[in-house]
Amino acid sequence: MSVVQQTRIRVVIIDDQPLFVSGMQMLVESQGDLECVGSAGNGRAGIEVVHRERADVVLMDVRMPVMDGIEATARILSTSPSAAPVPRIIILTTFQRDEAVFQAIRSGASGFITKDATPEFILAAIRTVYAGKSVLAPTATFELVKQFATASAAQDRPLELAIAALSGREREIFLLTARGLSNAEIAAAAYVSEATVKSHVRAILAKLGLQSRVQVVIFAYENGLLRY
Repeated sequence: MSVVQQTRIRVVIIDDQPLFVSGMQMLVESQGDLECVGSAGNGRAGIEVVHRERADVVLMDVRMPVMDGIEATARILSTSPSAAPVPRIIILTTFQRDEAVFQAIRSGASGFITKDATPEFILAAIRTVYAGKSVLAPTATFELVKQFATASAAQDRPLELAIAALSGREREIFLLTARGLSNAEIAAAAYVSEATVKSHVRAILAKLGLQSRVQVVIFAYENGLLRY
């Protein structure tokens, strides 16, 4: 009887502190479903490693020499080879309310974790973003957005212009998602199944050119579609 081997999540660590990188590598390799396939000490070198190793999840420091995590995040997500999976990026930071963290998330990162997070939380975060979810709780998301997002000059334009590409049902799901509701909560509010919610969210992200649910919150705020 043949045994089907489970595909392990391919992780790349980009940070300019060698001791921290070594610790993260050991943590990742201690898990049967994860493997560290590479590391780099700056964003520019990190981009090459991520693409070469076809990473699934990237742990990305914000402040590094040569190229910081903000630019590296944007470049990784915009230049991923078409045949390769688009990696999920988790920002590593010292402070929760950091404008650099906000900018990296705005560029497409799936969320952030602080460097003093517990090993269990870090491992859970890797698995969470690999599954296509964000590691930012709604409260943390709103606090970052309120502090650093600036509504654009277009904030007074009609809702229809900001999200004109979306269908009526997608607009409803968009606004519920932007308020930080879970799939289960959206399903209950919109009287649809969770599977239908997931399908709508995927369509919304694709039509608006967004990478994550966190970006939905930022998009809604910067276009004046939400008021906090």
